[in-house]
Parts: sequence; C-alpha cells; structure tokens
Amino acid sequence: MLYRPIQRRSEAAEWGRRFGALSLPVLVLTILGHRFYGMSTEHAFALVAVSVGFGLLGILLSVVGIAVVWERGHLGGGSAVRGLIYGLIAMAPAGFGLWGVYTYPRFTDISTDIADPPLYRNAAFVRVGRFNTARPPDTETLARQRAAYPDIVTRRFTIGSDQLYLAARKVVERLGWRISEDLAPKDETDRARIEAVARTLLFGFEDDVVVRIYSDPSGSRIDLRSSSRWGDHDLGANARRIRDFFTELDAAVVEAYGQ
Repeated sequence: MLYRPIQRRSEAAEWGRRFGALSLPVLVLTILGHRFYGMSTEHAFALVAVSVGFGLLGILLSVVGIAVVWERGHLGGGSAVRGLIYGLIAMAPAGFGLWGVYTYPRFTDISTDIADPPLYRNAAFVRVGRFNTARPPDTETLARQRAAYPDIVTRRFTIGSDQLYLAARKVVERLGWRISEDLAPKDETDRARIEAVARTLLFGFEDDVVVRIYSDPSGSRIDLRSSSRWGDHDLGANARRIRDFFTELDAAVVEAYGQ
C-alpha cells in the first residue's frame, strides 16, 4: 500500500478568497444603491471604505497564500489567485482615486470667470450641514485654478443670448443634467441662466452646475461653474465637465447656426 502524505490547504489562501469575494458584492450593491435607490452619499462612502478594506485583506491574504503554496506545496493556489483578482477589482475605485489625487490639482469648485463666478441659488439651499459650501472659492484658490486650468475661461459667440441659450439648454439636456432652475432670455440682449445637477458616471455622486449667459457687444458670452458637493478633491471632474460642455456647445452652435 502506497503512502500518500496528506496535503494541507493554505488557510491564508482560503481566507483571501473569502474576503476578496465578499468585497465585490459590497461594492456593486453600493454603486446600485447610491445611483438608483436613494442611498445617502455618506453611507456610500462608508460602504466603499468597507469594500476597499475587504479587498485589501483579500489581496494581502492571497499573496501570503500564494507564498505558502509555492514554498510548502500546500493546496489553495486557485483560491489565492481568485482572491487576488477579486481584491484588485474591489480596490479599483480607490486606485483610481489615488491616481486622480496625484494627477490633478486639489479643487472642488471650478469657474470660467474667476473675477465674478456665477452664483448658485437652488444649490445654496441644498448645501447645508456636511456638504461643501455653495459660496465661490476665495481669490487665492481662484488664482490657483486659473494657473492650473488656463483654458477654462469665458467663451464668446457672435450670436444673440437667446440663440446661445437655446444651444446651451440643448447641451444640458444631451449631457443628462437635471435642471433645477431655467431662466430664458426675453430677447437677444437679455441675460439667461440655467442651474442643474450633474452626476458622476460610476457612483452617481451629485455635483452642481450653473450656466450664465450675458449679452456682449459682439454677440453674447457664456460662463460655467461646476462644483462638487462632497469631498476636498474633485479628481479633475469639474474641469472635465466644463470642457465637455464647451465641446458639445461648439458643435450645437455650428449645427444650429452655422457658426
């Protein structure tokens, strides 16, 4: 009768797989709950932290499990690899966040007009308690913004404010922003204003946006302000949102008025 030694199974590998597998449903349910079912942003942040914690534990234990399997010949290599993969997926939002922190300057409020940023009306009533303030940033922060994003400035068009308003409103609708205030101009020399709420792509975090249109001697000009409700770093989201808006606006103006 042949003697076959009993192969032990790596406990670290098994626990790595369990923690890694647990991190994924926490992350997915948090995304779905916040985006579609009214979960508060505070709870979403807390659950993302839990998911990241489980994912990190899964990665660390899986690495230990792989080392044990390699050095001692224990079973559990497949479990360790799965735990590592699950954990890396759960850590992806945190990885993206860290990348954004080190890649983009620290801002939460971006405006094309740093001398006279457009003001929020509806957002000022919403942003109470632990929300970021709806007031414009101080002059030092605005000066840093201009240095960091020199391309984000007031835009001028050779069409009336009423025409520019129609094009801007079309862009707001196309981008899926939820309009909270809509003041249309009475004629081509009147001012206009659109306040809206934009949502981030994955988690659906809400940011505030205000569009301001004035008459100009050569036609009209438009300013845009985009602000994050939560956090102390927007990871470049507000600047991207303004750039995307102007890209769409240029196309809408050319399509409607040939300019």
